[in-house]
Amino acid sequence: MSAPFTVPADQLPDCLRRDYLTSPYFPRTSRGMLAAVITLCAIFVLTSFNRLNHTDLWGHLDFGRWIVQHAAFPVHDPFAANPAQAPVLHAAWLSQVIGYGAQQALGNEGLVLGHALLVTLAAGILMLAVVRRGAAVRFAAVAGAAMFLLDLPIVGTIRPQLFGQLGAALVLLACAELPTKRHPLAWLPLVGMLWANLHGSILMGLAILGCYVLGIAQQALRDNAYALRKSIFDPRLSRALLALFLLLAGACVNPHGPLLLPRILFFGEHAALSYISEWQPLTPKSLTGVLLIVSLIATACLWKIGARRFELYEVLLLALFALATLSAIRMLAWWAVVWPWVMTPHLAAAWEKLRNERSIAEPADEPAAIHTLIAIGCVFAAAIIAPPSYSLMTGRERGEVPVTVRETPVHLADQARRLNLAGNFAAPMDWADYLVWTSQGQLKPLIYSHIHLSRPETFEDYRKIFRGDEVWLHTLRNHQVQYLLVSKERNGKLASLVAAESRSGLSHVRIIYQDRRGMIVDVNPQAVSGTTSGAGGSVLDTKAASVKPKSET
Repeated sequence: MSAPFTVPADQLPDCLRRDYLTSPYFPRTSRGMLAAVITLCAIFVLTSFNRLNHTDLWGHLDFGRWIVQHAAFPVHDPFAANPAQAPVLHAAWLSQVIGYGAQQALGNEGLVLGHALLVTLAAGILMLAVVRRGAAVRFAAVAGAAMFLLDLPIVGTIRPQLFGQLGAALVLLACAELPTKRHPLAWLPLVGMLWANLHGSILMGLAILGCYVLGIAQQALRDNAYALRKSIFDPRLSRALLALFLLLAGACVNPHGPLLLPRILFFGEHAALSYISEWQPLTPKSLTGVLLIVSLIATACLWKIGARRFELYEVLLLALFALATLSAIRMLAWWAVVWPWVMTPHLAAAWEKLRNERSIAEPADEPAAIHTLIAIGCVFAAAIIAPPSYSLMTGRERGEVPVTVRETPVHLADQARRLNLAGNFAAPMDWADYLVWTSQGQLKPLIYSHIHLSRPETFEDYRKIFRGDEVWLHTLRNHQVQYLLVSKERNGKLASLVAAESRSGLSHVRIIYQDRRGMIVDVNPQAVSGTTSGAGGSVLDTKAASVKPKSET
């Protein structure tokens, strides 16, 4: 059987080669750009399936609500039952206000949508920065996907840190543009100012730009035959130094002024932070450890191929942020942005080297209108598939439970509102923020996620209570705590002690509500049979105080 007859594409008649969608009024898109659009749509959709976490999100919203309602910044912790007199660090006040505004305008669906949009925007800017470094658009799509994969342990939680990742992507874009363009000098001060008020990670931006300046200085010395005077006045070095100064100047525009930077630097010295998983050192068997190891192996492979020279600033960035990620899990957020920016041009160069060595033909990427149509369809499909955008477009909110993670104490918070509980309370740290949020600040936590504002001895007492020490009740009453919320899954020993104390009837400890997951306990020593006076002045009638245990729906 003879081989089928084929005609080269360039020899086909115009009627068969013509793109019938092409017109002066309809844009054409290359396959590389289509890949970038598909990547961003996938990132948006996948991120939108994350639920609102039960951690410090609600604490940040509490601060946002307080700032808006009082039109001022709190000097000391306005929420804790027994706050330390440590001054509040207002490095994220703007993101707190933005988050509160989004929640008030669009509900919890607005927070989920904002989460997906922030991650997608950061990935898009990183992809643009990779293109500005000389990589093809299709490789920029690889960089966006790499950022999302490396960010998996971090990206599932909405928090002000997402603004920090966006700022890092913008600084990397400036580094890519500075060798040939001056416009980053115009907008870097604005980036510094916004970043310093959106999240306390502005030091990451200064570190990125600092490594870039050192690398450019080395390049200037090398290109000027190590003549110091000539190198100092090299336009590339002057521009890089000016960019660093402008970013630093912008960062000083915040409620604390230049003092913000040293306060951020020493922020992690609070002893209680070591008990939070994201502040702990990386372990090789964790997802964070696996992602870091895999990316380092890929780095070593591309280094060995040697298709493109590694510049000093690239080596400094990789070394700095790899070591930082080893020291604390939360630093993976910056490695996820820096690594694709550094390595994608080397990946593109390695592919080009392989293609030339093996004579691999690569078809021309001619822009076509059909690619534009597919891209529009992908954007529309992403908006329909993503739960928050679909809910907002149709006006059908999913409700509190489907939008929040399982660990969120939705039912306990609903019951606390129904009973109008007010006063001091103790709860698992990751529950407390949500309870403050839903009670409009009527409930005051012993400890919540902003543990850097608490006294070390208060945090130690909190740990004694929830690990079920014998002094749990005495400790609660020392701190004038009225209500105790217990997780049956995580605080089994404490739940047993509470049940035994309640049955004894000797200390006026009463379980006023419980379900399969947790319980609300009144530990007020002044309680009497008929009523319970809350520390905040509320009174529970006999009917409310004797709610029978029931299961979650």
